[in-house]
Amino acid sequence: MKNPVYLALMHTDGTTRSIIIEPVLKHNLADTGVYKIYKTSIDNESTLFTEELEIDETQASLTDSDNPDYLGTIIFLPNHTHWDYNGDLLSKTEQQQIATFLQQQV
Repeated sequence: MKNPVYLALMHTDGTTRSIIIEPVLKHNLADTGVYKIYKTSIDNESTLFTEELEIDETQASLTDSDNPDYLGTIIFLPNHTHWDYNGDLLSKTEQQQIATFLQQQV
């Protein structure tokens, strides 16, 4: 996977939560097995991407820990069968849905 994708996570009550999965790539666009997870601005009432642009290119980028839309990272071992979630905002079920989706992309 080379580009970020949207995924709708299903909850047991039938509701969904839309997320963005962003692959972390090497300079040659090779897969690193690392995927950053963000909530979308539409479904989760985030204002990060809908507020007036406040980017100052002379300043450092917003770190993941400061980003209110950052949900964590999923890291796969090279064979894409074992994975680990770094974060505390996604349930085990949500983590498994993301991992299964990513395994199908390989």
